[in-house]
Amino acid sequence: MGPMIFSFLVSFTTLSLSALVTLSYSDELFYHNCGNSFKCGSIAGVGYPFHGYEEPEYCGYPGLVLACKNNIPTIRIVNVEYRVLDIDQTTKTMRIAREDMMGDVCKLDLVNTTLDDSPFEFSSSYTNLNFMYGCHFSVFPNLIQIPSCNISGNEVFLLPETGFFNLGCESKITVPVEGWDMAMNLSNLGQAIQSGFKVRWKVDSEKCRYCAGSGGRCGYDFVTNRTTCYCPNPPYAAETCSGALPTAAGALPTTAPTAPTVPGMLLCL
Repeated sequence: MGPMIFSFLVSFTTLSLSALVTLSYSDELFYHNCGNSFKCGSIAGVGYPFHGYEEPEYCGYPGLVLACKNNIPTIRIVNVEYRVLDIDQTTKTMRIAREDMMGDVCKLDLVNTTLDDSPFEFSSSYTNLNFMYGCHFSVFPNLIQIPSCNISGNEVFLLPETGFFNLGCESKITVPVEGWDMAMNLSNLGQAIQSGFKVRWKVDSEKCRYCAGSGGRCGYDFVTNRTTCYCPNPPYAAETCSGALPTAAGALPTTAPTAPTVPGMLLCL
């Protein structure tokens, strides 16, 4: 073997070992960096699939990032910020309300309330209200004008989703509400919007339950795009920290199988 080839192999081996040491060190941090419960205002004890905005993104499911502003919990869904009013991890539901409408329903951002391409779905009965402005008409059936309310200098009208069609309006902003319909007094509109609506997150909780039962902490693997389990000892990321998969009955075995080893080789599990 020539000296140049030998030198190359030594350098390559050194770099490879350095990368493995760095990777192992990073993997070990997963367990220590995750597992904190979120607390803000009236919301407390919330864990995976959520995580706080100050935690690494691998500690929670993508899109389920909770923030705390002036002791008010918030979450951003499809470019709209919502105030978090309640979280029930047993039913996997959360009650949220648009933050831009918490003080004044007329001061809303010109963005629709939508759950498309997010880990949420609507979980309860609700009514979509269409806030319409820039309309080129004076009178129209089933349309209610909101007094002293305007957007960009335009009067604002309400129309239920079922009755919507093109009225020649410049824009329509959709906001879901519960417990309010067009027959009710407008004085209750703000309260209905600020009481929020329920959504359900579409994240499987079984893997996290098995992980927690084995002494691990739940997180998200951006390579496999699924929930993973972070452990205090090698392997630092696995299905469970016991190294065992759930049995058919849904319980973890009392003893964990031993991983095979090969002398002189490093196994990446």
